Amino acid sequence: MNKLTRIALTLAMAFMLCGTANAWYLDFEWGLGHDYEPVASGVPGLQFTTTGDYDWVYADITTGLYNATSDNGDVYGTGNYFMSGNVCTWLGPNANVGRIDFLNQDGSWFTTGYCSLSDFFLEAYDKFDNQIDVSVGAPNTQDMGGTGLNYLTVSSADNNIAYVLLHDTGNYWIADNMSGDASDVEDPSIPEPATLLLLGAGLLGGGILRKRAK
Repeated sequence: MNKLTRIALTLAMAFMLCGTANAWYLDFEWGLGHDYEPVASGVPGLQFTTTGDYDWVYADITTGLYNATSDNGDVYGTGNYFMSGNVCTWLGPNANVGRIDFLNQDGSWFTTGYCSLSDFFLEAYDKFDNQIDVSVGAPNTQDMGGTGLNYLTVSSADNNIAYVLLHDTGNYWIADNMSGDASDVEDPSIPEPATLLLLGAGLLGGGILRKRAK
């Protein structure tokens, strides 16, 4: 098998995986430079809904406006809240309950990292507003003895999670590194399959032209 054939097969496998993979992972790093801008529908397939007239927003710790410690070693302010990378998400200083809708209403699991000053709750609901599952985590900020993000997961054997709610018992928490398997959700930081196809075709075409030139 020659080199160009191997490249073509590799690209074809990548396209098939892009088209069929259902699980997704969101680290919010595409929000770098967009501090306090609403997440809203910034993730295809999900809707970060307004709750109590407050939006989910990006928190970019490189602005120096947050008391955060990143797993990359950066510490800002008191460093009390743990997060991954440079960007996480929260609802600002006033809202308490965050809602995320799965537009196809077919999730079977959802996981989120969190850092909270009080007990933290992750709840899953179906399209009829029936609670399917709930997961509860302990406080884990630095002053509460935490050493990093903690993770909670909710699941449904019927693949019918329509939305999740995230909240604590006060109003001091952030969320990061979310993942799940609801269909048609795309990580904004990863090129779409069509973009990958164009890139792959360009690389493959360039290889053919170079071969012909020889």
